[in-house]
Amino acid sequence: MKIFIRMIALLLISCLIFTACDNNDTGEGQKPNVTGAVQNTDDPGTLKVYCFELGKADSFLIYNNNTTIIIDAGERGQGKDILQYMENNDINGIDMMFITHFDKDHVGGAAKLIGNTEVKEIYTPSYVKPSDDYDNFSEKVKEKKTPVTALKENKTFEINGITIDVNVPTKEVYEESPSNNSSLIIRVSYGETSFLFTGDAEGIRLREYIATQPEKCNVVKIPYHGNYTQFMGCLDEFLDLVKPEYAVITSSKEEKEADETKDLIEKRGIKLYRTRKGSVLFESDGKTVKAVQMS
Repeated sequence: MKIFIRMIALLLISCLIFTACDNNDTGEGQKPNVTGAVQNTDDPGTLKVYCFELGKADSFLIYNNNTTIIIDAGERGQGKDILQYMENNDINGIDMMFITHFDKDHVGGAAKLIGNTEVKEIYTPSYVKPSDDYDNFSEKVKEKKTPVTALKENKTFEINGITIDVNVPTKEVYEESPSNNSSLIIRVSYGETSFLFTGDAEGIRLREYIATQPEKCNVVKIPYHGNYTQFMGCLDEFLDLVKPEYAVITSSKEEKEADETKDLIEKRGIKLYRTRKGSVLFESDGKTVKAVQMS
């Protein structure tokens, strides 16, 4: 009888040992931290949106642990500033590049980026504004054999938890300001938060977008550097639809945004940032957005 009891006790101890071993299995792609909790090594983490201080020019770097996206690349000579920021933040390449339109202050720095870091794919509007900057962009794309797609219809991309909705112009060519009004309007969503980039859309293009009844966003890049006279009186309607918490204007000390644009934004309680006062960093955890302006 004593022997039987001892055998039962040994069997119970063995079961406890094997159960403890099973509970220590962290699973593929995961590792325990110092407290024993499980961390997912594929966690994309915080989404950051960096708005460069480039004078009256646009460039926005959007990135998390897994993905890097750039919308516009500033003027010629400014690509090096973008590359320096990437190096400082251990960003080794660009998954997706969007050029909203082919004005020099949006495409000028693109050739430098394409030539000096890996850019996997590029998306542009179909309307081309001929210039030396466009030629430099085209030559570098051919040299690096980078895939380029001219978007002719609205497109949605999904990449590592980030959703990118691209709204394209309804016309191939506009009689008024054909380059500005060809601007892609791009909405980047992350969890419950979103960022809206409007290129240099003027009143005609902005009214097209208003007609789609856009959803609210946390952050909006005010189109065309805050040049109020080109909005044809529809900026107030646009802001009332998208209801942002924050607005960003890319302007320079020499070429400031219009006072009327600033007033429309601030009277709605929207927090306004201007890149002429320093670069701006937004961070999203998927639920809320916080902002800081660099001095």
